[in-house]
Order: sequence, then structure tokens, then C-alpha cells
Amino acid sequence: MTQQLLMIEDDARLAAMVGEYLRQSGYGFTHAGDGASGLAALQASPPDLVILDLMLPDMDGLEVCRRIKALGGEAARSAILMLT
Repeated sequence: MTQQLLMIEDDARLAAMVGEYLRQSGYGFTHAGDGASGLAALQASPPDLVILDLMLPDMDGLEVCRRIKALGGEAARSAILMLT
């Protein structure tokens, strides 16, 4: 089974570069450009790993992390890697 990664990052260029590399390495990759859309994507399909930017336009990465952990269930168990 392919590992699914969700990157919550407002820098679209960086996300595209990382996503291309990860896809070529055999990972499933989804990108969200802000915290709100990242939380929605995570709830729709919980990933194995969230790559989370610290500085986002609508809320900081620490707040997104707190909200993920407060969700409970499978979504809250997603591993989180902070990218700063």
C-alpha cells in the first residue's frame, strides 16, 4: 500500500517541488495551501504523514497541529513533520 502524505504549505513552488520528488519516490501526495484547507483534506482522507509549514496565511502551523490532535480518531493519529 502506498504511503499517503499531505503537505500543508503556502509556498506553491516549494510544494510542487517536494510533491514531484515524493511522487517519483512512490508516495501519494496531496497539497493544501493553508491551514483550513489542510484540515479539510485531512478529515476527508487521513494521511500517513502531514508535512506542516509553521507559517501559514490563515493560522500558524502550531494551531493546525493542535486542531489535528483535537480531531480524535484516525485523523488525530497522523504523524506530523513540522517544516520551517
